[in-house]
Amino acid sequence: MSPPAWRSSHPGKAAAERWYLIFTPIWGAVAGLVMLSGAAQAWRDAPWGDLAYMAFGAGLWIALLIGGYALAPASERARPWWRRTHTKFQAWMFIFAFLGNYYSEYFYEILHMHYGFGTSWNLHQVPFFLYPLTAVYFTTYATLVDMGWRALRRALGPGASPLAQRLIYLPLCFVVAGLETLLNANPFIHELFCYDDLAFALVFGTLMYGLWFVVTAPLWFVIDERPGDDTPPGQAILTALAGFMLVLCINEVVREHVAPRFTEVRRGAVGLDDHAGSCLERPRPTWL
Repeated sequence: MSPPAWRSSHPGKAAAERWYLIFTPIWGAVAGLVMLSGAAQAWRDAPWGDLAYMAFGAGLWIALLIGGYALAPASERARPWWRRTHTKFQAWMFIFAFLGNYYSEYFYEILHMHYGFGTSWNLHQVPFFLYPLTAVYFTTYATLVDMGWRALRRALGPGASPLAQRLIYLPLCFVVAGLETLLNANPFIHELFCYDDLAFALVFGTLMYGLWFVVTAPLWFVIDERPGDDTPPGQAILTALAGFMLVLCINEVVREHVAPRFTEVRRGAVGLDDHAGSCLERPRPTWL
């Protein structure tokens, strides 16, 4: 029986992606429980809240790492840990997540995003626990893009043009970006995270995130993609840094030339625990 069209032909990558899919409902359930049960709101008001938030965010990423090593196939266990596909892919995702959070000013200024976690452990005006947590859900999004890209390429067949094979992933980027924006715009957690204009954020946020994936997906996709591939760890790190340089260029173009046509760009805005006058203090919004 031939393997599913979405599965990588590289044993190490196939095993890593299988684990990422298994872990997705786990981290989703934990995050949902924390955010919707009132636990996250309770941590905000507790003296040990920063520690609880950090245990939540870092704990999920550490669990993701451990599972990937524990379920590695024999071919991966024969490699040093730093040359395993799981290691290189997670290094890529963590760099992407770290820089994406560090340069969150575009989301404050363009999408009018606000955090209400009340944390004192912050880095560059972003709660620190979000850095490892973002690596977890970016792993899921990247895996979905990769699997969809393979399936679509194989559906095109060997007679498809090389250009079509390369560009077939573009719609996937915006579908996954829309999912990301929709999940994070959950009105039930508006006291912790919200957008001043939810409808605008859903549309324009999908555009911004989608463009991120458009320029970066080809860089992470090729990590150990074919049988026998062993992408050098340094190359994986360099492509992650180069990919985010492209993201910054896109963000600048959007902020300077696109967003002003559709919204007020608030240069220098910081949406961190700025309750007065923001969506954080308003009644819970309803879905569109």
